[in-house]
Amino acid sequence: MIDKTEAKKNSLDLEFHAESQKSNALLILLTTGILTFIGTFIWLRDNTLFGYGIVMTLVIFILSAIFYYRTISRMKEILNEVESISD
Repeated sequence: MIDKTEAKKNSLDLEFHAESQKSNALLILLTTGILTFIGTFIWLRDNTLFGYGIVMTLVIFILSAIFYYRTISRMKEILNEVESISD
């Protein structure tokens, strides 16, 4: 039979793993967003489309960075909770 502290640790471990997967996905989104901009818009002569490309890249970059830092901070919170359970 698993006691409550062990169950709580297992639950936090699963939550930490989920946050880790989110951070990996956000890093991939960030990288592919920037590479897509470089690959697609670098050869354009039309300044309007180039401007749209910069705006879209900035939006992807900012949103990815915000959500990435949120997941990292949540991962730190989970680690602190696990440490407090161990005490």
